[in-house]
Amino acid sequence: MLVMWCQMTRTRFVTQGLFKTNSFQGTLLIIMASVRMICVLLSMACRWFQRPIYMKLFNSIYRLYRKNPEIIRYCRRSIVSKCFCAITSELLQIIIIIIICANRLSFSVALSIWCVFCLTSTVNVIISQHFAAIAIIRGRYTLINKNIRSALADIQPLIPNNSGVFMTKCCHLADIFEDMARAQSHLQKLTECLSRTYRVQIICLFIMYYLNHAGICYFMFSIKKYSLITTNWPGITLVGAVLHLTFYYLDCWLNLFNIFYLIDSHYEMVKLLSQRTLFQPGLDQRLEAVLDSFILNLARNPFKLNVLGLFKIDRLAAFAVANSLLTHSILLIQYDVEHHKNWKI
Repeated sequence: MLVMWCQMTRTRFVTQGLFKTNSFQGTLLIIMASVRMICVLLSMACRWFQRPIYMKLFNSIYRLYRKNPEIIRYCRRSIVSKCFCAITSELLQIIIIIIICANRLSFSVALSIWCVFCLTSTVNVIISQHFAAIAIIRGRYTLINKNIRSALADIQPLIPNNSGVFMTKCCHLADIFEDMARAQSHLQKLTECLSRTYRVQIICLFIMYYLNHAGICYFMFSIKKYSLITTNWPGITLVGAVLHLTFYYLDCWLNLFNIFYLIDSHYEMVKLLSQRTLFQPGLDQRLEAVLDSFILNLARNPFKLNVLGLFKIDRLAAFAVANSLLTHSILLIQYDVEHHKNWKI
């Protein structure tokens, strides 16, 4: 409740005094702040009541990393980039707020800034945990694909015969594909568990991101239309705002493509196994049975990420959301143009 009160205090302060906005902008700011608080509280409540599930999930991710420490090579860069962008974006936001509020700084304003920092840090921790888990799973998928590619390269030159060397090689390759099939099945179950566990938080974060992006587009238009808003801002504030938006959108891009790359890794596996039809006939029966079972299992259990069963996360869904976001941003701008034509600061 203290954080909520400080957040609303900060919003009223920004609305009434700092930006001197019209009534529509003030209402929009308050709505965005209220929805953000509700989403964060729902996310925290979900994590609290599902503590055993989260601990089990995190232990599973940690065991996956401990058994395959080499997967860090395939996800280290994305995790480091994510942390750098998130931290830089939040630090720039706090610095900008402090600079703008320097002449009005008081205990209540300082407390509000601290609460804003706590709020955004909580959101970033939730997102970063999900990001790291997806990145580790993606790294393991990449490693499996590398092993499958190597095993397929060993199968192609094989000449079917009944020699002991041929049979031994086929048995060894069958063992490899069995291990890869079990690993893939485990990864898919782990991903589905991760999606179910984070489903409420994902939908809350989606709402927050949606409102933030629509609000950013509208307020950038407002700054252009009501140029006196930024008259008293120090020059460094505008530079900091541009940098903040740059890192913020880069962070969003990393979050989105982290999921896309995981989906791509799965379909790369399906594509690799489709080379099964190019093998020479007459391979060992066990090897053929293992490959057929692996391919059939992938076909029967397609890899997909759903959010509460409402929509599937993929590039087409992202395009639809971007289109909807653009439409709502234009509607906000049109409303401002129609109802505040003669509004002056």
